[in-house]
Amino acid sequence: MERHLLAKLLVNLARSRDGVLSQDQLVKGFESVLITLEDVVDDAPKAAEFLGHIFAKIIVENVVTLSEIGRLIYDGGEEPGRLLETGLAADVLGSTLGVINTEKGETVLNEIRASSCLRLEDFRSPHSNKSSILEKFI
Repeated sequence: MERHLLAKLLVNLARSRDGVLSQDQLVKGFESVLITLEDVVDDAPKAAEFLGHIFAKIIVENVVTLSEIGRLIYDGGEEPGRLLETGLAADVLGSTLGVINTEKGETVLNEIRASSCLRLEDFRSPHSNKSSILEKFI
């Protein structure tokens, strides 16, 4: 419930007439979250999944594109690309795609994916061949 409300709040702040939260500010905030994700997952194992829910809402509401979210995830971590190494990038992206598919359907998901030009294979961890969450979409 809270993650749904948080996602809705972020969308509303980004879309407000007063421009309370710019897209650049939102992206910077997501970068900060992704830098700490690896540590957060130790205490909250579903953090990657929850973040995927928020990203899905942001994407579906056309606040930030899947392409931009993909770039953030790909480069994310304490060191750039660290989320790829740990497999968290695949989990976040897989969760994001799963939520979009569940809430909007396969047609909308395919349109969003096609417009992003993301190669999902690039989000696999080099140390693991599969992420059960992302593999459904590859």
